[in-house]
Amino acid sequence: IRDDDATGSPVSLRSTLERVRYQYVPDHVLGEILSKRWIDNAIPFTVLVLVVVSFGMLIPGIYAPVSFAISARQRGEVGLVCLAMMTVVISCGIDLSVGSNFALGNLVTLYLLNLQGWPIWAAVLCAILACALMGLFTGILVGYLRLRAFLTTLVTLIIIRALVDLLLLAYAQPISVRFFDNDIWDFVGAGGLWGIPTSFLAFALIGVLGHVILSRSRPGWRAMAIGGSRRSAHNIGIAVRRPVCATYVISGMLCGVASVFYAARLGGVGTDTGYGLEILTLTAVVLGGISLGGGRGSVIKAAMGAVIVLVMTNGVIRLGLNAGSGALILGLTLIFGVFVDVKWFTP
Repeated sequence: IRDDDATGSPVSLRSTLERVRYQYVPDHVLGEILSKRWIDNAIPFTVLVLVVVSFGMLIPGIYAPVSFAISARQRGEVGLVCLAMMTVVISCGIDLSVGSNFALGNLVTLYLLNLQGWPIWAAVLCAILACALMGLFTGILVGYLRLRAFLTTLVTLIIIRALVDLLLLAYAQPISVRFFDNDIWDFVGAGGLWGIPTSFLAFALIGVLGHVILSRSRPGWRAMAIGGSRRSAHNIGIAVRRPVCATYVISGMLCGVASVFYAARLGGVGTDTGYGLEILTLTAVVLGGISLGGGRGSVIKAAMGAVIVLVMTNGVIRLGLNAGSGALILGLTLIFGVFVDVKWFTP
């Protein structure tokens, strides 16, 4: 006699299927492996090696010195934005406005240099400050007013992008017809030290500083604690609202720094500046092994994720695939990364 359960399926049949599943689909074993501490760094490093080797075999010369030097500048800029996204995600947040903020910083920099004739230091400082103010606005909404980060940053993405588009209508053509000629500015955009581009050097220096703050200082520990459990952090006496707000300010500042290098390298504005950057950096963060649930991550992981996504996107372009292929691959990769993070890494 076979009794039926509440769903109407025979118990014996269900038991047989469960036994077969546990015998031939050992996802519990995979879950145990993924729960080990060393796997956090092993997985992104393995993915990095596979991606680098695969595209190196498919595209001869992709890692030639000239090609590597050009891509290193892009890696420095994108790496800074990945650090911005990582800072927010570690505290169990998300910042979808990084691409729009990046475009705003680029526009402010070129407007002040090309049209207003400001000195470089003042224009750079003002661009970073403008992006930091956008981050402060988001941080107040998420940190102090406790609005949901996803919806809030989606709204700020739309607001900042609309502001950039309005400014482009007025100033895009005047900025394009003028050129800021300065040796220091040329060094920022096209120079470097010991063969290393300036943007990549800045990314490395800021990354080292970020690693020290995150792993060796009280603000970094507090951000990790808040990401692990906001309620528990509050119960042990951590002032939650201020650190959460600060992560968005830091995110805005890092976007501003990245936009300055972008402005120095290309010297132009457009509606496509920063477009899709939030998806690219979010994919990099997830592939780097930084949990979307917060409380776990590092600068090294963000750097590995940035290299992975840039090699993938540049490799797709070099393979001659159509324009939508890169976005499709990023989207599928992000789905896979989120699936792994939610199924095995999120408590």
